[in-house]
Amino acid sequence: MWFEFLLVVALLELTPGPNMAWLATLTLDRGKSVGLQAVLGISLGFCLYLAAALAGLGVLMASNPRLLAVLRWLGVMFLFYMAIEPWWERAKQHEQVGTSAGAKRSLEAGRYIIQGLTLNIFNPKVALFYVTLLPRFVVEERGLVWAQSLWLGLIHIGVATGVHVAIVLAAGRLRPWLGEGRRGTELKIFFTVALVLIAVWLAWDGLGGQF
Repeated sequence: MWFEFLLVVALLELTPGPNMAWLATLTLDRGKSVGLQAVLGISLGFCLYLAAALAGLGVLMASNPRLLAVLRWLGVMFLFYMAIEPWWERAKQHEQVGTSAGAKRSLEAGRYIIQGLTLNIFNPKVALFYVTLLPRFVVEERGLVWAQSLWLGLIHIGVATGVHVAIVLAAGRLRPWLGEGRRGTELKIFFTVALVLIAVWLAWDGLGGQF
């Protein structure tokens, strides 16, 4: 059972999604340290969903499809924002010349953690995992339900964080060759389009569920 769950989690996290596209784009654009800050925010989002599942809020979400629909549409809007934000930020940089480098770093650290957290709170893929998939691997006969749920959730967070850190480290290593000049711009365009396509797919999937 544990091996099956681990295999499902690995396949789920290795499937391309918003976290992968965003982390690769962010690391190529801003560097490895910023990418790792974003990973922290993403992991915090997982922890919040795990805490909600342990508190029994997963049952409430499962019985309220409208709540999941709201999360989906908020996620779609946030993905569109994340797609255009790097380009918008570049245009604003000239207006922030007077801001000290230390202040900029402090603001950015909290900013990317919050963005990673928000991206995953509004990520229906994460919500559905903790609401529908994780409970399927909990067997009452094997002991305390909350303890099993906690252990399974920690396995998921550990695997997901490992995958995300690997993406950031790989993008950070490639950044000197791919993150600058024409190739860097082309890659950023590619990942921007990827985020937009993921947002469109989530929107289309949500509309499909309403008919």
